[in-house]
Amino acid sequence: MDESTRQRILNGDLEAYRKVVLEHQDMLLGYALRRLGDWRLAEEVVQLTFIRAYQRRIRRRQAELQGLGTAEDDPMTARDFRRHLPPMRHILIWLSVLAWLVTPSPGAAEPAPERPNILFILSDDHALRAIGAYDGSLNKTPNLDRIAREGAIFTHAFVGNSICCPSRASFMTGKHSAANGVLGNSSNWNGRQWTYPRELGKAGYQTALVGKWHLKGNPTDEFQHWEVLSGSGGQGSYFNPDFVSAAGPSKSEGYSSDIITEKSLEWLRKRDASKPFLLCAQYKAPHTPRTPAIEDMGSYDGVTFPEPPTLFDDFATRQPFVAETWMKLTGMGGAGLNIGPTEEELAANPKDVPHFLEDMNPAQRAAWHRAYDPRNREYARLKAAGKLEGKDGIRYAYQRYVADTVRCVDGLDRNVGRLLAYLDQSGLSKNTIVIYASDQGFFTGEHGWAEKRWMYEESFKFPLLVRWPGAVRPGTRIDALVQNIDLAPTLLTVAGLPVPPEVHGRPLQPLLGGETPAGWRQDVLYTYYDGGTPKARGEYNMPRHMGVRDARYKLISFYDYGAWEFYDLEKDPHELNNCYDKPEYADAIARLKARLGELKTQYGIPEPPPLATKNARRPAKKK
Repeated sequence: MDESTRQRILNGDLEAYRKVVLEHQDMLLGYALRRLGDWRLAEEVVQLTFIRAYQRRIRRRQAELQGLGTAEDDPMTARDFRRHLPPMRHILIWLSVLAWLVTPSPGAAEPAPERPNILFILSDDHALRAIGAYDGSLNKTPNLDRIAREGAIFTHAFVGNSICCPSRASFMTGKHSAANGVLGNSSNWNGRQWTYPRELGKAGYQTALVGKWHLKGNPTDEFQHWEVLSGSGGQGSYFNPDFVSAAGPSKSEGYSSDIITEKSLEWLRKRDASKPFLLCAQYKAPHTPRTPAIEDMGSYDGVTFPEPPTLFDDFATRQPFVAETWMKLTGMGGAGLNIGPTEEELAANPKDVPHFLEDMNPAQRAAWHRAYDPRNREYARLKAAGKLEGKDGIRYAYQRYVADTVRCVDGLDRNVGRLLAYLDQSGLSKNTIVIYASDQGFFTGEHGWAEKRWMYEESFKFPLLVRWPGAVRPGTRIDALVQNIDLAPTLLTVAGLPVPPEVHGRPLQPLLGGETPAGWRQDVLYTYYDGGTPKARGEYNMPRHMGVRDARYKLISFYDYGAWEFYDLEKDPHELNNCYDKPEYADAIARLKARLGELKTQYGIPEPPPLATKNARRPAKKK
C-alpha cells in the first residue's frame, strides 16, 4: 500500500478503505474459510471486524489531532458504515488489512491455521451423460457420485475452448486460450508463464502431477514432481504405457488408470506430511480408443443404452458446415469402436495388428480377443448382410461406442474410489479439497456425433464436482455460470495467495459457500481456433468459431464466413432450431453481439488471423 492511500484511510476516507478491502478480497477469502470453517459465520464476523477496525483507527486519529488520549465518539455509526460496505459475498476476509489497521493485543501469538490439501482429479473427454450424479441414464459412478453427494455439483460449468490442450492450459493459467498461447493441440506450451501450481509450490505446498499432461512440451518447474504419459501424441497407451519424468523415460506394466492411481498413492505415501499438498491425478480415460481394463471388457453385454433424442439430427436449420463435420457415428469403425481382426485373423496376418493392441502383452491381448472377437464377428456378419446401412448402422455404432465409453468410465470411477479411500484411511479427508473435472465435455451420440470442439452444450459443458469438508455443505447444487479458468484463482485463494490481475477467472468460494455474489458473471465466452489451416477447415472439417452464452441464449459466430447461429436454450435445449433470422429475437441477438465484443475486449482476445485460402472450402449458401 502506498503512503498516500494509508494517509487517506487514517484521515477517515471511507472510499480509500473500501478500495483496499476490495483489492485484497481474493487473497483474504481462503484464510476466512480455513479459519472459521463456516461461510455464514465468516460473513458476520468479517462485517463486524471491518467496522470496528475502521472506527478504532479513526478514533485514534481524532485523538491524535485533538491531543487527547482517546476519542469518545465514532466518526460514523456501525449502521452507516455497513451501508457503505460492498456486499460481504465480495469482501470475504480481513486479516491482511488488519495487520496495519489494528494494533495487536498483548499475548501469545495464535498459530497459523492449517491450509487444506488439494486433490485435483482430471479425466479426458468425460461427458456429463456418463456420470451418475448428472444424468445416470448410461451408467452409475458411485465414487464420483460420492464427491457430489458430500460436496457440490456444478450444473453450468463451461470450458473456453473444447479441445484437450487449450482446456488444460486454461486450467493451469486461469486464462483463455488467446492469453496463454495454447490455441489448439498443435500449439506449444510456454512453461515460463504464470501457473497456479508453481505459485502454490512457492507458498509451501508440495506439488505433483501424475498422468496425462498433454501439453506440447514436458513440464519443467510447474510442478515439483511430475511423471506424465508419453507417446501417442502425449496421450499415452491404455495398456503398458510409457511415462516420462525429470529422471527420464520409463515403462509401466498394467492398465493406464490403475497405474496413474498407484503412482499417485505412492507419491502421497512418501510426501512430507508436514506440508500441505497439491496432487493432480490426470487420467487418459475415457479418451479414444476407449479400451477398457480387462475386468471391464466383458461388462454391459446385452445392455441396450437409451438413445439421445437428437441421434438422427438432420441439421435442417444450422449452417451447412455443421452437417459436414467429420465426427459422425455414421461409418464409424476401427479403433473408434474397438473393431479389429479376430485372434485367428491376426494369426494368419500378424502384421495387421491395430494400434490399440500394439502395446498389449500376450495375456492382455488374449483377454481383449475373448471379449471383443464375438462382437467383431457379429459386426462382420451384420455388415455382410447389409444390416448396417442408414439408421441401423448409426444405432449399431452408437451402442458399441457408448458401451466402451462407460466401460472406461467404470475403471476411472473405481480408481477415484481408491484415492478417496486413501484419504479416509490416512485421516486426510477432513482437510483435503477434492475436485473432479474433465478437460471438456463430449458428444455421446447427440446430433449423431462422437467428439467435441463445438460450442454446442454437450461439448461446451464439462463436469465439475468439489468436496470441501467444513466449507461446502453436502449436496450443494450450483447453477451459476462458471468456467475452467476459475480453477486457478480458486486454488490460489484456498492457500491465501493473491490472484494476479491478468488472470481471467474468478474464485469459486462464494458459490461453494452457497451464495451467488452480486456481480457474478452473467455470460461465458467461447473460442475455437483449429479450423483455419491450409487443409480446408482444419481437423474434423470444422470451422473456427466463437460465441457467448448467458443463462438463456447462445450466439455463435462463424466469423470466417460471416455466418451466425442463435439458440433459445429455454425453448430449445437440444439446439435444433437456429433462430438467428427470427425477428422476435433481434434485441437479444443485438445484446449478445455487443456482449461478445465486450468480452473480447475484457479478456484481450485479438482478432484471429485470416482463414488460410489455400484449399480452403467455403460452406455452401443456405437456401
